[in-house]
Amino acid sequence: MRQVWLQIFGVMIGGSIVKFILPNVWLWVFADLLVLGISYILLRRYPFVDMKKSMLFIGGLTLINILIDVQILDGMLGSIASLILVSWVVFGGGGQGKGKGKSTLRHKWNK
Repeated sequence: MRQVWLQIFGVMIGGSIVKFILPNVWLWVFADLLVLGISYILLRRYPFVDMKKSMLFIGGLTLINILIDVQILDGMLGSIASLILVSWVVFGGGGQGKGKGKSTLRHKWNK
């Protein structure tokens, strides 16, 4: 599990380096979307990764990056939005949750 996220972070760092080299804002947006596509391909190879939650997280980061690139969102607001997104992932957002959807494991002698 850790290896796939290290690969995704490596792709994100590579995309940031490409964005630093390229002079055009629309090429920056293309680089962000390319990073999103490569991340999807990397995540699809691992069946044990929660695709919905992972792609919502990476898609949210991509959306924030694009909004900052085209200067719709200020850098400080982008950082705050990124922190909110990371805290959403850390505190269990996007998944099934711990309450309603999960059934408790019962053994034969508990019936």
